[in-house]
Amino acid sequence: MNRALPHDPAGKDGPRGRLISALRGRLFRLWNDPGRTLPDNATTALLFAASRLYEFGLKWSQSRARKTRAALPAYVISIGNLVTGGTGKTPVTLFVCQALGEEGFYPAILSRGYGRKGEGPARVCAEGDARVQSDIFGDEPVLMASALPEVPVWVGRERVVSGRAALAGNGEVDTLVLDDGFQHLALDRNLDIVLVDSANPFGNGFTLPLGPLREPVSHLERADALIVTRAVDGPRLKKTLSLLDDLFPGKPVFACRHVIGGFRTSPGGPVLPAATFRGRRAVAFAGIAEPERFFDDLSQLGIQVCDAFAFPDHYRYTDSDLMRILDSASKCSPDMIVTTAKDAVKAPSSYREAISVAEMKIDFGADGHRFREFLGKRMGVSLKKRRIEGI
Repeated sequence: MNRALPHDPAGKDGPRGRLISALRGRLFRLWNDPGRTLPDNATTALLFAASRLYEFGLKWSQSRARKTRAALPAYVISIGNLVTGGTGKTPVTLFVCQALGEEGFYPAILSRGYGRKGEGPARVCAEGDARVQSDIFGDEPVLMASALPEVPVWVGRERVVSGRAALAGNGEVDTLVLDDGFQHLALDRNLDIVLVDSANPFGNGFTLPLGPLREPVSHLERADALIVTRAVDGPRLKKTLSLLDDLFPGKPVFACRHVIGGFRTSPGGPVLPAATFRGRRAVAFAGIAEPERFFDDLSQLGIQVCDAFAFPDHYRYTDSDLMRILDSASKCSPDMIVTTAKDAVKAPSSYREAISVAEMKIDFGADGHRFREFLGKRMGVSLKKRRIEGI
């Protein structure tokens, strides 16, 4: 199975490509093995010193942000995480916005728009060529705007500025949902929800660059609730829940898992149930934080992944990438070539008819009612307070 990371222009098999892949692999193992003893050498000492310097800078910048923090006339919900990489923030953001809409609220999403061109605030347009739009706004904002066209999605480095624009652009908006907002302290928020990966919640426990943490674990004290994501392994989930209860007793914790709800086999076509694809053969590709998880999800659905291509997160696909994938498909004759919705928006338009898209959804299971009840209670109390104070 081909699970190469084609981030080297000279090719994955070139000297530079092999070196980068080896370095990435070593860093991944260093960051994500909590039980591993760190090597006692000069490199580790240098990384440890850099992490301490990072924490010093973080403390200074967060203190400054708190002093100049701005509030907006809306209920603000932040959805974020503590580690670099993916914990499933985008699907959870969509779930929360959909739940808010069902309760009569009018949310707007604020995203930084990672990898986009431009810095100023802009409302995401999901119409037209998705690849062009992803260059302008970022892949995840385009995905969210396409998934929930009734919810305005705004991008901008400064969430205070884009939040003001969102409120001015649509007088009905009463709730702002920050996608990846836990570290963005410049905007005051009413509710901080932080996602924690069930399988490996804090990596090796160190902050960048020695570890994957954006902030020390103790900073989760300021979170109002935690959502344990990818809760598919019973023993691991139990261990993670126990750890969180020990560290933050009394803090609300919910568990959910990301599941493939179905497949869209043509652009704009219907989403077909995942069960109907059991037993089919597929060539898969993904450029997300952990592509292997997507491939495993396909296998667990009973889909035979005969070849798989892993790309770096937010990767911009070229014609040669898609030609290599199509060439693999011509050899193993799959029933479909499949990728994630986030990747599909970045594929060259001439290839989209040949690509099936896996639509991810959030399943809270038994915690679904409890989470909605928590969300409604928090918003109800706050909205009542806003009316009394005349905000």
